[in-house]
Amino acid sequence: MLVIGNFGLSHSQEESQMALWAIMAAPLIMSNDLRDICPRSKALLQNKYVIAINQDSLGKQGYQTSKGNDFEVWERPLSDNRLAMAVLNRQEIGGPRKFFLAAAPGWTSCNPKCNVTLILPKYQELGVVPLQTDLLLPVNPSGTILLTITPLSNTTTQDYKLRWKSTL
Repeated sequence: MLVIGNFGLSHSQEESQMALWAIMAAPLIMSNDLRDICPRSKALLQNKYVIAINQDSLGKQGYQTSKGNDFEVWERPLSDNRLAMAVLNRQEIGGPRKFFLAAAPGWTSCNPKCNVTLILPKYQELGVVPLQTDLLLPVNPSGTILLTITPLSNTTTQDYKLRWKSTL
């Protein structure tokens, strides 16, 4: 059960709950009333990009693919050969920590490159990234970043950006 919008969670912790809910393809059970929560929590619960990952037509549940250095990586195969990835920072104190994207097991599917879209904490098209990348992404304490990765071969980046937006 998600407790987003209830007293006691930071916004980063709420994003972690939502990201893992999407990766696990779980049913949405909330412990609150959408009419009575803050707008930021309500927007998170209604985030169409996160919901699209959860409701992906392939229907496969995600799983933890690696754990180390206080990071957990969770991955879920999606339709159209895409991959959803959640990176959880298990540390509870301090500032954001950088995660080296190429360290994720699913990143090996990016041969020769991938189109990467950051879904949480804020939607952002990161563009085409080669397999041999040095991309570091900040992850808040007890927070999670959620991304989608689309392997590219002979298809242009623009085609994939349009495909992702058309699935919503």
